Amino acid sequence: MYLERINDDFDVVTKTSAVAALDFLRTEQVDCIVSDYDMPNTDGLEFLELVREQYQDIPFILFTGKGSEEIASEAIATGVTDYMQKGGRSDIYDVLANRIENAVEQHRTEKRFWNALSWYQRLVEQELAGVCIIQDGTFVYVNQKLADIFGYDQSALIDESPTLLTAEGDGDRLPESLRVADPDELETFHSEFEGRQADGETRTIEVSGGSIEYDGEPAWIGVLRDAESNPDVGE
Repeated sequence: MYLERINDDFDVVTKTSAVAALDFLRTEQVDCIVSDYDMPNTDGLEFLELVREQYQDIPFILFTGKGSEEIASEAIATGVTDYMQKGGRSDIYDVLANRIENAVEQHRTEKRFWNALSWYQRLVEQELAGVCIIQDGTFVYVNQKLADIFGYDQSALIDESPTLLTAEGDGDRLPESLRVADPDELETFHSEFEGRQADGETRTIEVSGGSIEYDGEPAWIGVLRDAESNPDVGE
């Protein structure tokens, strides 16, 4: 196969009909589907529709010699990942291999993002850890668990600096990422600091998180845990 010669990481399985391909998908996992337009008893658009009914996020590239604006437009509307005309260029399979790599990497990145988002949502909804969002150096969101860890009402922390929750003289141990104005300067962070509760007591706090977009602007999302009780949030 041309693609396997171009990229040793590719493992190409060929099916000669949409029915055979769908049967294969029911029992095997694939990273990307590359389909021609002309196939026995159907065409690439009908195959794409059948795939999207059952597998909404598998990358699907329509690779055809029968190209037209109408086919391209319908493919996009049906959820195609990429559309390529075979044409007569000598490097067409190199281009296709690159498109496959890009589609698979984009899909994996999106999957990691949604998995992480689901995890954060679970933390928030089930109050498994303290969660906060920091924008322009102040809290714009804290969940009830974080407020409980430090002994504050949620509303009392909004618009306050994270340094409010650090022990006196320990502000320098607060992760730099929570003190810088621009979240783009650092994507992720993990650290410990001495937290100061509302009653003045101190606790060792673990904090980790990363940069996000909140209300259309850069921000940080942080997950905080009491390191001295160290609840397991990974189960």
